[in-house]
Amino acid sequence: MPDAPAALEEHVARILGAIDRLAPVPTRIDDAAGLVLGEDVTAALDLPRFDHSAMDGYAVRAADLVSASAEQPVRLPVTGVVAAGGGPGAEVAPGTAVRIMTGAAVPPGADAVVPFEEVLGAGPATVGFGAPVAAGRHVRRRGGDAAAGTLVLRERTFLGARHLGLLAAVGRPHVACHPRPRVALISTGTELVASGSDPGSLRPDSVLDSNAVVIGAAARIAGADVTTLGPVGDDPAAFRELLDQALVSADAVVTTGGISAGDHDVVKETLAGEDGMWFGKVAVRPGRPQGFGVLTSPDGRRVPVFALPGTPVAAYLTFVVFVRPAIRELAGRRRLPALHGRLTSEVRAHARTVLLPGRYDASTGAAAPDPEAGGHRQTALVHADALLIVPPGDRLLPVGTSVEVIPLDPEGR
Repeated sequence: MPDAPAALEEHVARILGAIDRLAPVPTRIDDAAGLVLGEDVTAALDLPRFDHSAMDGYAVRAADLVSASAEQPVRLPVTGVVAAGGGPGAEVAPGTAVRIMTGAAVPPGADAVVPFEEVLGAGPATVGFGAPVAAGRHVRRRGGDAAAGTLVLRERTFLGARHLGLLAAVGRPHVACHPRPRVALISTGTELVASGSDPGSLRPDSVLDSNAVVIGAAARIAGADVTTLGPVGDDPAAFRELLDQALVSADAVVTTGGISAGDHDVVKETLAGEDGMWFGKVAVRPGRPQGFGVLTSPDGRRVPVFALPGTPVAAYLTFVVFVRPAIRELAGRRRLPALHGRLTSEVRAHARTVLLPGRYDASTGAAAPDPEAGGHRQTALVHADALLIVPPGDRLLPVGTSVEVIPLDPEGR
């Protein structure tokens, strides 16, 4: 008897159990946007590096203004001006004030800044103060944001613009990051022609290769650098040549087509006998035929190979469920949290898990199946923003039933 189809969860576990996160490499922060930290990062410098003014105003000694009031202002001579980048200047002697600009180093002796708009009767030589000021007011202390040697970012942080700004500010121009996985795509099928081909040149039975476009885009969004090889016809030698080319530099290979039970299933024919490769059925709809394994590159790296169906909708949906989590793992990204929604209309469950395109409203938890969705309808797929995972079982799921939801376009991280 043929082997029973693997459950969706079983196939996901098979894949993730074979994935090794890519080792971190030194990376310039200018090149690190969208990568994941491979180390804890400590500050190399104090942030800020020196005491500086948070306001345009006057640097003073707080003790000189203890008796100041609106009725009896304290007037002090102005002995200088300090601008950002101009050094701290001379010491503020007792009973004097210095004009200071935002970002300028607080001069020795001063311990507070009074903003221009709070002084009384400012002139070129003297200035009046109508209230006391607390020591430390409007002074940003050295190391007050982060002291040198303190932890500022943890390993596995997804690096966005704000993280990179912090790294620059604390003197870390290079950090160890998990690199973007290099993913090679190979579409198979003699009927395929590259997308972008002149429509007038197509044979009556030609099919434009949309799989390379949709899978390539989805892989890039998941954090990969993508190389497209092919399409290649149903020729085992030609397919093997492209696969060997991919294994030289890729961290993962994704193929589409050629894995069913027909006479021209080139991927399965070529790889079924390879150690580490599995081909079989997964109890999902669409996308039941699947293949997965780990091959060894010429330089000894373990390269996962994902063999997806050739039908565009099935290829994309099973990429989302099976391949995207693996790419995120290679890149060091965290697993996406499990989401659940409640059906807004009845859904018929089947013997296999149904990957049902739909729309998900995170604010209400509503999960709306797309009534036009089908295993071959790419036009209907564009209206969806989520996959609703309908569990197996021959029954009707009523409105309000809770189902797992997988966003089609999740935010980064």
